[in-house]
Amino acid sequence: MIYADTDFFIALVKDDDWLQERAVSIARENDGQIYTSRATLLELLMISDRFAFDRFEALSYVLEIADVPEDESVLFQAADYMEQYDLTAFDAYHVAYADADPIVSSDKAFDDLTDDRIPIEAKSQ
Repeated sequence: MIYADTDFFIALVKDDDWLQERAVSIARENDGQIYTSRATLLELLMISDRFAFDRFEALSYVLEIADVPEDESVLFQAADYMEQYDLTAFDAYHVAYADADPIVSSDKAFDDLTDDRIPIEAKSQ
């Protein structure tokens, strides 16, 4: 088995990446033997705007060639929240992971998605 980090997937999903040819070759040579982590997928969400690639296509592509021994539906929900609510990758991931549970946080960005934020900041008087 081969663990693939974020750089590998960037090379595969970016149209003009200088490492793409080699990454494609490695992916083909190791078909069915590649795995990655949820952290890698989350990092892809985080950098998707900077590198200007479609985050949904990137996640789908990664999951076609790599095993992620975790529930990837949370990441697709996070990608959707990023699109709909202009959240950062981490904020979107937290909301998606929490699902319908309350979120304890001082981040008011969650208030657009849930009425169930437990604020940790001081209440205004």
